[in-house]
Amino acid sequence: MEESHQAKGKLGQSSLEYLLVVAITFIVILPATYLFYSYSKESGYEITDAQVTRLGRSIVDAAESIFYSGQGSKTVLELNVPDNVGTAQIIDGREIVFNVTTSFGVSEIVFFSSVNLTTASSGCNVNVCNISGLAGSGLKKVKLEVISQDSVNIETI
Repeated sequence: MEESHQAKGKLGQSSLEYLLVVAITFIVILPATYLFYSYSKESGYEITDAQVTRLGRSIVDAAESIFYSGQGSKTVLELNVPDNVGTAQIIDGREIVFNVTTSFGVSEIVFFSSVNLTTASSGCNVNVCNISGLAGSGLKKVKLEVISQDSVNIETI
């Protein structure tokens, strides 16, 4: 009878040890999973931010470059717009603003130009002009053309 009692005790001890190993494993895995998830989420935001920064700098640099080439100069840029870009606007003729949606809300990423920028007059309201077709994800072709001595027209084609 005593041997059966010892066998049950050893089984109970091994079961308890097994449960402790499983519990410790969960204690290690859950925080690691959370850290990985939050890191990957933040990396996604940083990638989107870098893509929008490259997008804005490309447009401003190209506009300034062709502006100094003279009236009638034009170029076409092929730009990859990330998923989270809601709108693209020109404000006061000198600022390009991209509204980017994240889980924290809507962020504005602003680029300043030393030359006057404009777009189709139908997309303008007072001093804010929407660059139609540039919002939304995907590969976009953007045409920049010096239309007068004082401004560069931006439009998607």
